Amino acid sequence: MSDTQPLARYNERGAGPNHDFRRGDRLPDHYRHNHYVVDDWRGHHLSAPPRGYHWVQNGGDYVLVAIATGVILNLLLNH
Repeated sequence: MSDTQPLARYNERGAGPNHDFRRGDRLPDHYRHNHYVVDDWRGHHLSAPPRGYHWVQNGGDYVLVAIATGVILNLLLNH
């Protein structure tokens, strides 16, 4: 791993209001409530979440999150 890889990760746009939600990070608890959880993932043109995960929407961004831990598996930006 080079010294620039960790910096490159934060040069890329993340999801969320401040664009700082990234893969491997933990989604803040207040975004894990039903208000943000996408139950109709088909209607939002998202793939089926794997068992133990759900999609969370913030603005035009979608984040695939582990239900138990809040760890982010994947992002769809400005979907």
